[in-house]
Amino acid sequence: MRSGASAPLALADTGHGIQAFARRQVGRLVGAGLFLAVAFGVASLATWNVADPSFSHATNNTVTNAMGYAGAVFSDLAMQFFGLAAVAALVPAVIWGFLLFSARGVDRLPKRGLSWFGFALLAAAMAGCVVPPKTWPLPTGLGGVFGDMVLKIPSVVIGGYPTGLIASIIAILLAAPALWLFAHGSALIGRKNGFAVMED
Repeated sequence: MRSGASAPLALADTGHGIQAFARRQVGRLVGAGLFLAVAFGVASLATWNVADPSFSHATNNTVTNAMGYAGAVFSDLAMQFFGLAAVAALVPAVIWGFLLFSARGVDRLPKRGLSWFGFALLAAAMAGCVVPPKTWPLPTGLGGVFGDMVLKIPSVVIGGYPTGLIASIIAILLAAPALWLFAHGSALIGRKNGFAVMED
């Protein structure tokens, strides 16, 4: 009788039951999906061509992006808004994918997501502190639209877009909060046990 009575309790246990098992499998699927999404994003950005057709560029040119039209659209939007920081913005997704695939989970998703976006903004601003080469094909700086928007704040104080030594100082000042936002957004700090993880 004891073994029969304990079976339902085992099935309902958050660490070993059917629900926990199902959550772990869903987490692994989501993690694998994030890995695929990041691979798609990296391949798209690596083969970005400003002349490819996209939502903001209507043309009959042949798509040269390795990921096809979808890759051309993604890379165009990512480069337009985040510039070179678009690559850095994908890193937290890799860490999320690892945590989910290994059944560790990611807690406090809304707050983590906001930190992730904040990191991407600051990374774009740091990229915008670098003077773009003459071959840069976009009208914005290397940090894209978001990078220029963030740098408008110090430009009000200094009376113009930051360049030279001032731009370097601003980039250094942004590094510390960007690193914290990256760590928090990636669920590397302040973590509690995620879903489908047996708690003590």
